[in-house]
Amino acid sequence: MYLVESKGGAILCMLLALLFLGTWPAVLTLLERRGRLPQHTYLDYSITNLLAAIIIAFTFGEIGKSSYDSPNFIPQLSQLGENWPSVLFAMAGGVVLSLGNLSTQYAWAFVGLSVTEVITASITVVIGTTVNYFLDGRINRAEILFPGVGCFLIAVCLGSLVHSSNAADNRAKLESLSSNSELVTEYNDPLLALLSMELMFSDPFRIVNRVLCGSVETEDVENGNGPTKRAEFGTADFLVQLENKRAIKVFGKGTLIGLAITFFAGVCFSLFSPAFNLATNDQWDALEKGVPKLVVYTAFFWFSVSCFVLAIFLNVWFLYRPVLGLPRSSFKAYLNDWEGRGWALLAGLLCGFGNGLQFMGGQAAGYAAADAVQALPLVSTFWGILLFGEYRRSSRRTYVFLVGMLGMFIVAVAVLMASSGHRKNTQKMYLVESKGGAIACMFLSLFFLGTWPAILTLLERRGRLPQHTYLDYSITNLLAAFIIALTFGQIGSSTHESPNFFPQLSQLGDNWPSVLFAMAGGLVLSLGNLCTQYAWAFVGLSVTEVITSSLVVVIGTTLNYFLDNKINRAEILFPGVACFFIAVCFGSAVHSSNSADNKAKLSSLPTDRKNGENVGNGSNTGNKALAGTADFLIELENRRSIKVFGKSTMIGLAITFFAGFCFSLFSPAFNLATNDQWHALEKGVPKLVVYTAFFWFSISCFVLAIILNVIFLYRPVLNLPRSTPKAYLNDWNGRGWAFLAGLLCGFGNGLQFMGGQAAGYAAADAVQALPLVSTFWGILIFKEYRKSSRRTYILLVAMLSMFIAAVGILMASSGHRK
Repeated sequence: MYLVESKGGAILCMLLALLFLGTWPAVLTLLERRGRLPQHTYLDYSITNLLAAIIIAFTFGEIGKSSYDSPNFIPQLSQLGENWPSVLFAMAGGVVLSLGNLSTQYAWAFVGLSVTEVITASITVVIGTTVNYFLDGRINRAEILFPGVGCFLIAVCLGSLVHSSNAADNRAKLESLSSNSELVTEYNDPLLALLSMELMFSDPFRIVNRVLCGSVETEDVENGNGPTKRAEFGTADFLVQLENKRAIKVFGKGTLIGLAITFFAGVCFSLFSPAFNLATNDQWDALEKGVPKLVVYTAFFWFSVSCFVLAIFLNVWFLYRPVLGLPRSSFKAYLNDWEGRGWALLAGLLCGFGNGLQFMGGQAAGYAAADAVQALPLVSTFWGILLFGEYRRSSRRTYVFLVGMLGMFIVAVAVLMASSGHRKNTQKMYLVESKGGAIACMFLSLFFLGTWPAILTLLERRGRLPQHTYLDYSITNLLAAFIIALTFGQIGSSTHESPNFFPQLSQLGDNWPSVLFAMAGGLVLSLGNLCTQYAWAFVGLSVTEVITSSLVVVIGTTLNYFLDNKINRAEILFPGVACFFIAVCFGSAVHSSNSADNKAKLSSLPTDRKNGENVGNGSNTGNKALAGTADFLIELENRRSIKVFGKSTMIGLAITFFAGFCFSLFSPAFNLATNDQWHALEKGVPKLVVYTAFFWFSISCFVLAIILNVIFLYRPVLNLPRSTPKAYLNDWNGRGWAFLAGLLCGFGNGLQFMGGQAAGYAAADAVQALPLVSTFWGILIFKEYRKSSRRTYILLVAMLSMFIAAVGILMASSGHRK
């Protein structure tokens, strides 16, 4: 069984957990601000939260052979009659976590996301870290650990000052309003209006409501009827609209209610990690002698089961007996409420995987050090500032406190991680070597590689120049390779056959032929990625991904099969390739049918509307066009950066096929870099480890992307406007999304190569079924195929079915290199 045992692996788990646990609260806050009932949201969240634990248990918990001391997940489930005391500790941890999560969802509405996260995280660290330190037998260095706890205490004080200063800024803004302002008129009390202003400015997702979910026309505040013009965010009128729309009404309620809920949640959060620690390490000797302790994956399963059961029970109860003035609901109403369900399900996955990674890191380096992930305000504030404009137009005093708070959280994270202990010793570098581990890497890679194109498509449709987007994307794409190299590439001891990242960098004079192969792969990938960004505008996200991924599998998989000396089972592999080929035929049919549907919609419009006049400019009714309508298509054309009306789709198809050809070569080139099938290295020179090869691969990808996109700033293609490096540096609109896309693509490629090195690069080409994921995002976010014909829907279902079959078959063909 694979267990994280080194400091490097533990720190990597903590950093990923920090990202996930800092993101999911913001997603749920978004839904509450949009008016979705917290009971509905939390029921959805609970389902995927449990699903994450099941995925971890059946992947990491089943990788490798089961032993008596470390039984795999399923064998240990059968030992419930012996290890039930530890199971009860794990389930107790799940109960208090569920209570804490439920409480924070209501607290966010009263005191804002930032303040809630700061207070709860600090209480967790002060109490939970101290308890874990003594439970773990003091394996963490106290002289480092407790100064980190002190940093958290300072951070919570600065967080309170930030909140107070921002409230004063908002009060000043309200006092400058005219007496007939809608906000003051409606509530007749600047202090009540201040509460809304304070909450809105502490909500980092107010702009996501407009960007991803569409701007909402609200009703007249005074009369309660009739559409009004959209209020600008940051204005008083916007605050009234926010209050009318949100699920939990806060005007007239004291913030003491929110603070009381917040402190209760903090106490709950401070107990779940020590309870889990007791479950996996049995410090109180509750198990009989000879009974193996709960493996972290089994403990996390029981932890999540209890969390799920309590959450379902309480939220079904709250459907019929709501609190805080929420409206009554029913189970039937919940099942029919699909508005925002996808976001709630995503939040559950993020929280589930975040908790699992925290426990994996804590089991290796001490649960006290793993409490570094409670610096999640660092992430939630990051989303607020970078992506959603939190604290915009605040005073210098607020900014000083804000920088101080974030600085203390950064110091706290670094200090707590530096205190990491070492529960066990790792003998060698960690490399994925089993089929189970390889398949887990492929699944994660499939999700990441199917998501990042959707993010870049979002930015292009919002009008951001592709050159600006791709420059941002390239930076974090390279950053992902650095992170992988400095964590996985440095975990464990270096050997001659498998040198760590830094030792192998110094061998460039010996292994340069393999480095050149890796860099060649990066060059063709960079060309392919650049081409697809323009192709998306002409033929759509779904069709671009279908054609390129199918070409990759047909050409690239065949090459990799022979390069890998046929370790994959041909009788399974090539039927999977055939499924991809059939899928591209269905994809072409989907595109043709959808184009005919769009042409029929546009043909019903007058000539001036087809040319984009009077649509989306406020000269009409001011209402947002419905997805799938002709007006929606013209609004999209007016807004996007690459204009496609009047251009032949042949241009898009030509770009798409060229991109597919480039993509089909990068994996075989990487295969040659890591396995040296052409014997380019001299005898005795170790082959490139996958992490080192990926570093060089990403370097070349980055350099070419920077060169080409700087050229395109001054010499744009496809009638895009000219730009400059200065204009790029000042273009912060959507930059955070572009950074996120780069990280997703970088980690997706790295996971694909890790899986391919273990099970064969031909089988790893299963990740090219990314249209499964991108089509999901296309339908959910971009409203693709809305109001299309039945013929289009039938072809779409057939295409997706063939991709599902292809993924299953290709993964079933996995070989075993070691």
